[in-house]
Amino acid sequence: MEINKNELEAAKLSVAILKKSHIIKTLTANDVLFWGSDAFISVALALFVTTFIEGATILNVGIALMIHRVTGALASMPVGRWFDRQKGYMDEVLGLSVACLGAGVVYFALSFGTQIWQLYVAMFCLGILSVVNLSSWRILFYSNVEQTQFGQTIGVYQTMFSLGIGLFMAIAGFTGERFGYDRVLMIGGLLMIVGSALPLLLRDYFKGK
Repeated sequence: MEINKNELEAAKLSVAILKKSHIIKTLTANDVLFWGSDAFISVALALFVTTFIEGATILNVGIALMIHRVTGALASMPVGRWFDRQKGYMDEVLGLSVACLGAGVVYFALSFGTQIWQLYVAMFCLGILSVVNLSSWRILFYSNVEQTQFGQTIGVYQTMFSLGIGLFMAIAGFTGERFGYDRVLMIGGLLMIVGSALPLLLRDYFKGK
C-alpha cells in the first residue's frame, strides 16, 4: 500500500512538472511572437512615419515614442494593482491575450495612418497595452517556474527570445526594402493578432487556481 501511495505521489509530481513545462513553453512562444513582432515593426517605424505620415519628421517619431514610454510608466502601477485585486490567474491569461490582440489591431490600423494625431493616439494605446502584456506575462511565467531549475529556465527563455528577436529584425529589413514600410507594420500587427491565441490555450490549466 505504501509503495502504491509513493507511486501515486510520484505520478502527481510528474504531471505537475509536465504541466508547468507546457505553460512555460507556451508563454515563451507568446513572448517571442509579441516582442518579436514589436521589434519587427520597430525596424521600419521611423521610416514609415516620415514617409507616410503627412508633415511628420524625426521629431514626431521621438515625441511618439515618448508618449509610448510615459503612458506605460503612468499605467504600470494601476495595472499591477488591478491584477493584484483579482483572484486566480484567469485575469492574467485574458489580459495577456487582449493585450496581444489589441496591440496587433493598433499596429495594423496604424499602417493605414496618414495623420500625426493618429500616430500619437496609437502610441498612447500601445503604451497601455504593453504594460498589460508585461504585467500579466511576468505573473504567469514566474509563478510557474520550477525553483530548482530557475536559472536554466531563464537561460533557455532568454536564448529563444534573443534569437527570435534577431530573426524578426532581419526579416523586417528585407520586408521593408522589398514591399514597403507600411507592410512591415501590417504584417507585424497580424503576427501579434495570431499570438493572442496562445494564452487562451492555457485557460484549462488556470481554471480554479
